[in-house]
Amino acid sequence: MSPDPDFPGASFAFLCSGANFSCEVLQALLQKDYPPKLLILPEYAPASSSTETDIRLITAVPQRRLLTLAQGIEVAYAPAPRQTDCARLVKRREIDFLLVACWPYLIETRLIESAGRAALNLHPSLLPKYRGPDPLEQQLTAGESIFGITLHLLDQRFDHGDIIAQAELSSPVGARQRSILERHCAGRGAELFVEAVAGYPGWKPVAQTD
Repeated sequence: MSPDPDFPGASFAFLCSGANFSCEVLQALLQKDYPPKLLILPEYAPASSSTETDIRLITAVPQRRLLTLAQGIEVAYAPAPRQTDCARLVKRREIDFLLVACWPYLIETRLIESAGRAALNLHPSLLPKYRGPDPLEQQLTAGESIFGITLHLLDQRFDHGDIIAQAELSSPVGARQRSILERHCAGRGAELFVEAVAGYPGWKPVAQTD
C-alpha cells in the first residue's frame, strides 16, 4: 500500500544500528520503493583495525551492508550526547516520521518530538511479550512457533509505547534459522509502517499492559 494521496510525499528518517534486522527492514522498504529521506546511525562509522578480535570489526560488517543498501540516502550519526543536534537536523529536513529498528539507547524526548507527525519503533515480538534488546533470541530459546511484529509509538521507556499496529506471524519454513526469521519479521514490519503512514492521522493507539 502506498501513502495516502491526501498525505503525499510523507518523509521519514530511519534510525538503526546496522544489525541484521535493521538491514532487513531497510531492504524491505526499498523493495516497496519507499526509501527514508535520512538514515541515522547511533555512532560514527567503525574505525579500521588490524586486530581481528576488536569488537569494531564485528559491528563494521552489518554497518557496511546498511550503508551499501542506503547508497544515495543522506546519512547522519547520533551518538547519545548529540541527540539534540540530530533533532535539529530532523526539523531542518522537515521529516514527518521517525522509524526505529534496533537502537542501543533511549531516545530523548527532543529527538522524538522533532518528527512532524510521529516517532515509531518496530519490535520483532507481540508486545508486551518479549520486550528487550533481543526478542527474537528470547522467542527461539522459548521454543515459540508463533512470532510477531509490533509497530509502536516511542516514549521514554524501552518497548512500552502505545501500539499502532501488530501482526502475528506463523513460523515460516526455515524460521529456526534466525536470518530467515528476521527477514520474515522485517518484511511484515515494513508493510505495517507503510500502511500506518497511509492511515495517518486516523490511528487508534492501544496502550500496552505491563
